[in-house]
Amino acid sequence: MTMTSLAQQLNAAVARHQAGDLEAARGIYQDILKEHPDQADALHLLGVLRDQQGAHAEAVELISRAIALSPGEASFHGNLGTALLAMQRDADAEAAYRQAIRLDPAYAEGHYNLANLLRRRGETAGARRHFETALALQPGYAQARNNLAMLLWEDLGDNAAAEGQYRLLLQAAPGWATGRMNYGLFRLSQGQFAEGWREYEWRWRSETYNERDWGLGLPRWDGRPLQGESLLVWGEQGPGDQILHGTMLADIARLSGGRLFAAVDERLVPLFRRSLSGSGITVVPRGTTVPAGMQCPFGSLGNFVRRRREDFTRRQGGYLRADDGMRQSFLSSYRDLAGGRRLVGLSWWSANRSIGEYKSIPWRMLLPLLRRPDVLWICLQYGEAAEEVEAMRREGVAIHVDRSVDGLASLDAFAAQVSALDAVLTVSNTTVHMAGALGVPTALLLARGRGRLWYWPEQGAETLWYDSVSALHQPSPGDWSGLVEPAGRFLDRKYG
Repeated sequence: MTMTSLAQQLNAAVARHQAGDLEAARGIYQDILKEHPDQADALHLLGVLRDQQGAHAEAVELISRAIALSPGEASFHGNLGTALLAMQRDADAEAAYRQAIRLDPAYAEGHYNLANLLRRRGETAGARRHFETALALQPGYAQARNNLAMLLWEDLGDNAAAEGQYRLLLQAAPGWATGRMNYGLFRLSQGQFAEGWREYEWRWRSETYNERDWGLGLPRWDGRPLQGESLLVWGEQGPGDQILHGTMLADIARLSGGRLFAAVDERLVPLFRRSLSGSGITVVPRGTTVPAGMQCPFGSLGNFVRRRREDFTRRQGGYLRADDGMRQSFLSSYRDLAGGRRLVGLSWWSANRSIGEYKSIPWRMLLPLLRRPDVLWICLQYGEAAEEVEAMRREGVAIHVDRSVDGLASLDAFAAQVSALDAVLTVSNTTVHMAGALGVPTALLLARGRGRLWYWPEQGAETLWYDSVSALHQPSPGDWSGLVEPAGRFLDRKYG
């Protein structure tokens, strides 16, 4: 193969790679390497491609070979860092990113990648510095601008600076859906609901929002009275989000003036049917064909009925109603176990893939609270928590696990279990939405900074969405132990 044909083959591979035809590109890279096993660019680009395909260990091996042949290429080290990060080799990834920056201080992507790694580790000052360096080198770097804004908002609580960055982002990249979606969430968190809901509509064009469309191909409802037509509204995301947005269903039914079908996660159907019985709302599993003329996703309902703070109509006692027979059975069983102690539900971690670690509590930080002699804790933690529960018991915590309830599989049984309790202590997960929608007194143990979702308050106990939920905020980011005393006061107020 001549040097000219080699360059042509490499260009062809890059063109297929950039077009998203990864298998065709992979074949060309491999053909090049059969004749030129030490071709550094082909090794590097094949490594990048394999990283995109999830073969991270192979990617590390290929890119490392390229670096051995051409150690001065900053981008090689940068892409090695990304593959290492995917393997959770954070320290090695950081070293690769820093080497890339040493080789080329003007390598904006290297600064950006290092900033993301540092932010994930909680090193906000370093993360901010490298985001700002990336933007100084490349002012139109939309992803860096977006992530800097999120750091300022979520991690540092500097809302004015975050808004400034979002405004710059919207000027530079007005059509970038992910940036506009995140700006919408920011505005919602600030109580600017009309603008926030409008910008949040960009989620459907975002590459990061992978929600299925359950609208059956029907035209989107624009908020006008239906004039005899029926409307399908359908739940997005997980059960907790559907319960949250479900607080708007009664208002939507009144506004639309027509027949309303609510399509939700199949696990929520019995609970929603019972709770909305008599409201004129027909509850069906998502994907069910219904005789509707228009449709609207749950996350867009706020555009019509939650445009101002005054629009929030929290129903005293919640809007969900548990099965009374199951509730009474749980209550009788738990009271026998409690021996006069109060029944308090407990959930301490979140399985959220992106921010669950920031929302979750190492339970040992709550030990002074968990050892209260007047409480029998009822474990509401979904997922596998047996080892942690046994460790709690060894530390003197009275906690009961009801193995008849699977909070992930049967949300109707879970609702009955929660409704049988005197109170609930939980982090931000499905449990708080269930307890709040049932009207159970609930202390929400809330992260300060990253980990606080847009619908929870930045300060103060009041939560707009649920009358019975009180927010207890970390004194500082990561300080869960600082919530022991206020959580104890919450329990004292609830049952004296």
